[in-house]
Amino acid sequence: MKSTLITGLAVVNELGDVVGDSVLVEEGLIAGIGPRSRFAGSYGVEYRFEGYILPSIVDAHLHIRGLGLSSESIDLRGVRGIRELKERLKGSRAPLLYGRGWDQELFEESRWPTRWDLDDVVKDVPVVLVRICGHAAVLNSKALELSRPWELYPDYTLMEAGVPTGVVFEDAVAYVLSKLLENVDIRKLVLKALKELSENGIAGASSMSCNEGELGALENLAFEAKALPAKISCYPDYARRDYVKGGVRGWVEIAGFKLYSDGSLGARTAYLREPYSDEPGTRGILLADRRVIGEAMVETSRRGLRLAVHAIGDGALDEVLEAAKATGVRGFRVEHASLAWDEQIEALKELSTYVVVQPRFRVSDWWVDRRLGPRIKAVYRFKSMVDRGVKVALSSDAPVEPLDPNETIKAAMSMCRQPACSKEEALSIREALISYTKLAAEASGGGLAGSGVLEKGYNADFTVSRLNPLWDGVLEPLEVIVSGLRASQIYKYLS
Repeated sequence: MKSTLITGLAVVNELGDVVGDSVLVEEGLIAGIGPRSRFAGSYGVEYRFEGYILPSIVDAHLHIRGLGLSSESIDLRGVRGIRELKERLKGSRAPLLYGRGWDQELFEESRWPTRWDLDDVVKDVPVVLVRICGHAAVLNSKALELSRPWELYPDYTLMEAGVPTGVVFEDAVAYVLSKLLENVDIRKLVLKALKELSENGIAGASSMSCNEGELGALENLAFEAKALPAKISCYPDYARRDYVKGGVRGWVEIAGFKLYSDGSLGARTAYLREPYSDEPGTRGILLADRRVIGEAMVETSRRGLRLAVHAIGDGALDEVLEAAKATGVRGFRVEHASLAWDEQIEALKELSTYVVVQPRFRVSDWWVDRRLGPRIKAVYRFKSMVDRGVKVALSSDAPVEPLDPNETIKAAMSMCRQPACSKEEALSIREALISYTKLAAEASGGGLAGSGVLEKGYNADFTVSRLNPLWDGVLEPLEVIVSGLRASQIYKYLS
């Protein structure tokens, strides 16, 4: 079998060093890197680009199904009030109206939306509008009638005088979506998400809460084309660990399980050590304590997989760290770690933890000082973690935040809204790129475990950019290469 040569203006490794202009690929792996002249006569196919060959960008935390669904949803980002939210619904017609992105902190009415607000506009079809964080949603009466979340999740269904208001939280959100979206064409959604990944220069991703339908669609696409436009490491919810099986080695693999220990700051469901500054009656919701987390760590490790624990609040992070100390499990993932103190950061390092962060939260969480008061100094401490030797991986959490890596990198370096950021916690461009390539690939595991590095023997996964972000500060994707194959051609075949 003849090798493939990938040639560009320069090959730039994860440290920013130029190591040649060409990469030789054999059987999906890097066989050599250097000047094009070195490989004369040793390849059968050549792809030439007027751009820079970079280590593969890997998004270590997103949601494939949600990303595909967002392209067909009602965009509610930036909505300034319930009146405007209702205007966005007017004229929409579909068997199910799904929207995402609203934030009650922006609303002129200074309250949460309700079923009755939505009923004013749409009564005959179900409406589900998910908050920007994904940890809360509002349903109209038709959607409530069809899903009846209060029967299974009474603690996560907001009631007034015994009547559901339409607002649901946490597990109830996931339940409602699975109930109302069961007839959606999952293959179509997954293919759309894969296209978005490759168009944004992303060669691989961890898909969190990956369910049976999503995994099955990815498997079928991989069998169909013998490849995918991006490699996917699936993290099904831990509760589904005995039901979700499968994977196509190298392209889509179950790399671990996802476990929620708390919710979000925006919905006040993140679990804090002390009560919220703007709602002293609550510390949030602890969804899994140290005992449950510890059991999940041991069971996941026994299977040779990695547990990814969602922990936004410092109280939830305490539970995760104590569980790890008690069980002796190392090398697990913590998702978000939005509020972390010095002793917690030191523990994350000692436990060889991968901390998967979302820098764009520094833009969206402009209200975080209201929630936390003086604790704001412990929010989004990316630089502190990196300087102390914690393995930090970058991600978008799309569709919660924009998928575009430029948005993530800018937010990690400088772009943010006070008070949800500080200059002291900004990363350099080199630190950001290492966290978005090598460390994100390591954290993702599965078929991505050997990606994100430009060295012989590693996966031939690259992001080709018209500009070099280390020099120009911007990624401008031309193509994604996965195992030596062009992502655009794989997608063309599948579509």
